[in-house]
Amino acid sequence: MLGKAYEEYENHLTCTDSFGLACLFHRGRQAGGGEGRRTFGKVIYSTHMGNNEPDYDANNPIVRGSQPVTEEEYFTDAITRESVDFIDRHADKPFFLYVAYNAVHSPLQAADKYMKKFKHIEDVQRRIFAAMLANLDDSVGEIMKKIGDEDLERDTLVFFLSDNGGPTRELTSSNLPLRGGKGQMYEGGIRVPFMVRWPGRIPAGQTYDRPVISTDIFATIHGAARVPLPKGKQAECVDLLPYLTGKNKDDPHQILYWRQSHKTALRKGDLKLVRQQPKKWELYDLSKDFSETKDLAESQPETLQKLLKEWESINDQMVEPLFK
Repeated sequence: MLGKAYEEYENHLTCTDSFGLACLFHRGRQAGGGEGRRTFGKVIYSTHMGNNEPDYDANNPIVRGSQPVTEEEYFTDAITRESVDFIDRHADKPFFLYVAYNAVHSPLQAADKYMKKFKHIEDVQRRIFAAMLANLDDSVGEIMKKIGDEDLERDTLVFFLSDNGGPTRELTSSNLPLRGGKGQMYEGGIRVPFMVRWPGRIPAGQTYDRPVISTDIFATIHGAARVPLPKGKQAECVDLLPYLTGKNKDDPHQILYWRQSHKTALRKGDLKLVRQQPKKWELYDLSKDFSETKDLAESQPETLQKLLKEWESINDQMVEPLFK
């Protein structure tokens, strides 16, 4: 996460104290054998995931304007710095700003300032996670403050969302009462926080509980800008503004579809078809069982077959999955 805070040690990334970071790295096994945690100053090695940390820096430079740069700041803070500066330079004209924080994600690295804030948390892995998350929260707050300082709040549509459910073993997060986590097709893997803010246009403080999906952002920003979607292309998204403002009382989507390798899911209304394991289909009614504890595949075979036909009609339109 930090360009110059790394040095190579036994084919693994370590973290130098000079940047004021606490770091936890995954290992398949400890040097010399053995399992568990080993601590060297502010660097902790843990075998609880059963694998080594990926080589994140390999052929993956930080770039500005397509040119690699060496970043001196903690990367969360660097992204915030650049975002605030972008708003400052574009406040007098329409702009689109995509802020893709990589926090909270492994390798787990937290600044001393935030580690001290959570010193009461005994488990150091959880403490690092909390520190990274608080840093992210404050960073988003800085961006929102800049929007307010520039008097752009009523002219700016803001989305905040996560890319997947929490990886519970890796980050000590919990998805309860949802089942599963990152990389799975259960609700704990695909249901994520999704917040929208546009003062004066979208009522504040409400919860919208019908299914939406991240691709809806594409149609929604077109709707906000009063620009039609591109013609001749299949846009698998819905403008959410009429739903969030209460003008449209229907569900935005009749069907939602997910696929990653052999893993796949389809939701129609509150019925959900899941294939987490190869050749094993499961069926759940999320209106009665959103924790997905009661598989209805055997007790409702006709419903299962109907949803399978819906899934096949969509899946037949797809290319072979590139991400395995």
